[in-house]
Amino acid sequence: MTLTDAWQAYMDVLRDCAPVTAAAVRAPRVLVDREAAEGATASWTAELREFFALHDGQAFRSEDDQFVGDVLPGVELLSLEQVMATHKLCSEILHPIDDLGPDWPATVRAQHAGETAEMFVPAYIPFAQDGAGDFLYVDTREGELHGCVRYFAAEAADEGGPLFGSLTEYVDSVRRSVESGSEHSYLVPSVTEGALAWDVDFSDQPPMPPQPDPTPLHLPFPFSDFQPSLVTADDDLVDLDVVRAAVLDTARTLHPGAQVQGGEVVFRRVPRQRGVTMNSVVQVDGDPRFYLTIVTGIGNEVLVHELPPGGFTFIVDN
Repeated sequence: MTLTDAWQAYMDVLRDCAPVTAAAVRAPRVLVDREAAEGATASWTAELREFFALHDGQAFRSEDDQFVGDVLPGVELLSLEQVMATHKLCSEILHPIDDLGPDWPATVRAQHAGETAEMFVPAYIPFAQDGAGDFLYVDTREGELHGCVRYFAAEAADEGGPLFGSLTEYVDSVRRSVESGSEHSYLVPSVTEGALAWDVDFSDQPPMPPQPDPTPLHLPFPFSDFQPSLVTADDDLVDLDVVRAAVLDTARTLHPGAQVQGGEVVFRRVPRQRGVTMNSVVQVDGDPRFYLTIVTGIGNEVLVHELPPGGFTFIVDN
């Protein structure tokens, strides 16, 4: 099977079951544009040249801004411009390799396709991305795995081996997944109103245990609006060290004998205004417990409550 065979077979499936997604695939660009994209990146494999002779990526949304689905599971098929832009960006954003020793660059230059460089190398040609900095690419380095499909993560770089031996294998596997409705890349295909979507399969997950009802909490006054960005050092502020001590004292009272740590509130400045609330986390024998603290407006006095499993429902006593 050639890549063209695999691609056309997949497009036939899409046109039949997900016509909106099939229509979002752009027609291929002319040869001179494809050669320019190769010249701006690195030498492509024959299969990559064949791949971009079949399409120019996919539209992300329709002309009336409607979701059109994803041709590939979890990633968007790239256009030539996106291939060049992603390749250029990754070439400029260098992953830290200092801890790998001074000889590591030479080691990378001697590597073959499929080996981990711990960084982006020019021979990686992106062809699909997830929108969060991760992408699929073809490893065009020499070796037995020349032309394999791999995954590049913004944080973990090229860790992990090849996913597929070729683009042909990858495209054919996606077609079979869509035809059968089976999982691919931890995602399951589904079609809604002609658009192909890929979602996480939760069918084998145990049911969520029932959640407890919220605990009623009676308050002597209502909460007040509090915008941390508007508070300055010139305002009348609560002493947050005193607040932290009150939170820890409450935790020790509720959990006698436990080791209690933490208690810092998330804000740097809190006004001495009745009804202002703040949250903090206390480690009780290593387990995090969340505390709600309410300013009374009287000195540094606060009301402190440990958050129960179901949370609170608030009742203001008039």
